[in-house]
Amino acid sequence: MIKKLIVAGLLCLSATSTYAQKFSFDLNEKNNDKISPIVRDRISEFTLVIRQIVQEEKSSMEKKITEVDKELVDGKINATEATAKKEAIANVYSNSINDRIEEVNFNLDDIIKQQVAFSIMNGEDPVNPKTKIEDVKKRYKITNQINGYASFGYMAFTGKSDDELNKHEKFSSNLTFGLMYERQLSITSPVNFLTGAMFSWRTYRLDDDMMFNRDGNGNVGLVQSEKSLDKSKLRSAYFMVPVGLKYNFSKVKKVTDEFTYRPQGKYFIAAYAYGGTLLSSNNIVKGSGVRSKERGNYNVNNFIYGAEVTVGLGFFDVFVRKDFNNYFKDNTFDNRKMIQFGINIGL
Repeated sequence: MIKKLIVAGLLCLSATSTYAQKFSFDLNEKNNDKISPIVRDRISEFTLVIRQIVQEEKSSMEKKITEVDKELVDGKINATEATAKKEAIANVYSNSINDRIEEVNFNLDDIIKQQVAFSIMNGEDPVNPKTKIEDVKKRYKITNQINGYASFGYMAFTGKSDDELNKHEKFSSNLTFGLMYERQLSITSPVNFLTGAMFSWRTYRLDDDMMFNRDGNGNVGLVQSEKSLDKSKLRSAYFMVPVGLKYNFSKVKKVTDEFTYRPQGKYFIAAYAYGGTLLSSNNIVKGSGVRSKERGNYNVNNFIYGAEVTVGLGFFDVFVRKDFNNYFKDNTFDNRKMIQFGINIGL
């Protein structure tokens, strides 16, 4: 019966209203207290889907019907043949509509049960465990985010092989900014994957009116300034890419009997390896009648690689960062490696 209605409706180009009435409900405001909101939403959603299916199929069918009408006008077929062709076309598209509607998987039995339960409970929808689980899954998701990152720390060389440099060393520091991408391995996993992109400024400072110098042969060393210096520092900027893991000490939380998740905690430990390339190196000197900022090659390494460990303590995070290659290249000035300690935010 339904198929005959679809065929007739398609031939009359009114399939939408004909078929949609088979699933119509009175959803006017005056009946809001008699129909379950869940039922109303599901029926409305299904009606829109049906309307869309019928409109799409009707549009395709109209093109075929137009071709038959043209054949009739051109005298290629008679009226009887035209009617037969139109019925055949309508049958094809009615089958297509039926097949697409079946794929929607609309369960009328569930809708009826939901409405009966709504009526029995005097206008209150019973808790739908499946719906609740779906809502919970939408609310609690795997952590997948990009955070800003910033760190500041003390910078020093490991070992004591260069007495001249150690003797004139002032407080040296490292400042790092960037973005850190973080993704939880699963909704209950304590482990997150980390990567990102960072810019690091390493500033090595000298005291006692000493300054870095590069002679005509390209050799780097320290020289005494003839004037009093307020600042004397070698600042190198690097672009760095970290890759590592973060372990959360937070506990798994239970939302329902079937769903648990692990929130991101303030207490954690993170470890990652990093690699970087030199962007620039500047020798900055300021003092009595002296002010210069010379950008050039001061034999700092063009590439760096190392590892960092960060511990989250709640209010702040502390880190230690260690290069695995020498700060200065080719052993022309100093053959030691850099180590850094400090605090950061962003993990």
